[in-house]
Amino acid sequence: MRGFSSASVLLALICLAVLSVGSNLRPLDIKTFHSLNRVGAPVVSPNQRLALFTTSYYSQAENKNAAFISCLDIDSGNITRLTEDRPGTVVTNPLWFDQDTIGYLKRGALYRQALQTDGAASVVFAPPVPISNVNYRANQSLLTFMAAVYPNCTLMESAAAKQRAAQRPDSAMVYDNLWARHWNEWMTPEKASVFTAPVARADEQWTVGRETSLAAMLPHTADPLTRWAVDDYAVSPSGSSLAFVVRPPTDNMTWSTNVDIYLAATGGGARPRLLTGRVGGAASAPAFSWDGQRLAWLQMETAGYEADINRIYIYTLATRETVAVAYDWDASPHALAWSRDNRALYAVVSSRGRNIVVEVDAATGKRRELTSGGSAGAVRPVDARRVLL
Repeated sequence: MRGFSSASVLLALICLAVLSVGSNLRPLDIKTFHSLNRVGAPVVSPNQRLALFTTSYYSQAENKNAAFISCLDIDSGNITRLTEDRPGTVVTNPLWFDQDTIGYLKRGALYRQALQTDGAASVVFAPPVPISNVNYRANQSLLTFMAAVYPNCTLMESAAAKQRAAQRPDSAMVYDNLWARHWNEWMTPEKASVFTAPVARADEQWTVGRETSLAAMLPHTADPLTRWAVDDYAVSPSGSSLAFVVRPPTDNMTWSTNVDIYLAATGGGARPRLLTGRVGGAASAPAFSWDGQRLAWLQMETAGYEADINRIYIYTLATRETVAVAYDWDASPHALAWSRDNRALYAVVSSRGRNIVVEVDAATGKRRELTSGGSAGAVRPVDARRVLL
C-alpha cells in the first residue's frame, strides 16, 4: 500500500491554517477568540491541483459575521481569495462545477463564478426554500442537495404550504407525543430530505431541472408528525448512486437511537435499499470509494446507546455483501475518507484529548497513525501521497 509522508500532512496543515494565525502575539480574551478566523474543510479540484475552502470570522466593530472562499494552490501553498470578505457577506458550501468554475451558496441561492478574485458571479439556482450540503457531479450534470420540505411536496409546493401556514390567525399546535431527546424544539411537518436535479449547461445559460426526492419512497415520509429526517448523505464519484443517513420512526422515539443508511440510484424510480437493517444502533459518515465499488460507514451496534463504539463497515455494491473492518480496534472513529487507490480508509479518532488521523487497511484492518501533533480533521485525499486536513 502506498502511504503519504508526515511532511505532506504538515504542509497541508500549515497551508490551511495560515489564515488563522497572526504574526502579532497578544492575550486571548473573549473578543479575540470570537474574532479568530475559522477555516472550513477543503474541496479538491477535479485536476487535484487546487482546493477551495471557506474562512469565517466575526467583526467586533460591525457586529456582523462574514465568510469568504479562498483557493489553495496545493503544490506551492499559495492562497488566493476568490469572494469578497467584508463583514455581513456570508458565502458557504464551496464546490467545483469544472476546473475553471466554482460554485457556492449566498443568500439562499447557488452561484457560479469564474476561478478569479472577485469574478463576476451569476445565479445557477434560486430555490424557493433553503438548501444545504450541495454537491455537483459534472460527469452526470447532476446537482444534489438537502432541503426541509413538507411530506410528498416539491420545493415549490413546500414553500407555498409554509406560506399558507404563516397566514394562520394563531400558532397553536396539539401534540400527542413528545420526543424528549429534542426538548428544545418542536416537531414540524417539514423534514429534511435529499434531492437530485439535472443541470443543463448551454454557454452562459444554465438551467436546473425538476428536483427528485430520493427519500420520498420510504413509507414513513408521509407522516407529518413522525420525527424522521435525512441527516447526511454521500454521492458516488460517478454520480449514479447516493447513500443517505436517516432516523427511522419507531413506537418509542424517545429512547430509540437507531439511525439507518439507505442506498439509492440518483435517477430515482426505485425504492432505496436499506443497508443497516441488521443492527439497531446509530449509523453515520457514509463514504464511497473513488472507484464507486464500495461504501464505508460507521456503525454503533448496541441499541439505546448514544456513546457506543463506532465500528467500520464496508459494503460492496456488486455483491451486496457487508463486512466489518478492524473489529478488534478499541478506538471509536467519527469520520472516514477513502484513499485515492481505494485500498485504505483514513479514520479520524479522538486520542488523549486531540483528533488524529489513522490509516486503516480496507482488507486486513491493519492500522497506522499518520498524524502526531495538533488536532486533525476534515480529511481530503489529493493523490496517492498527499492529503489535506
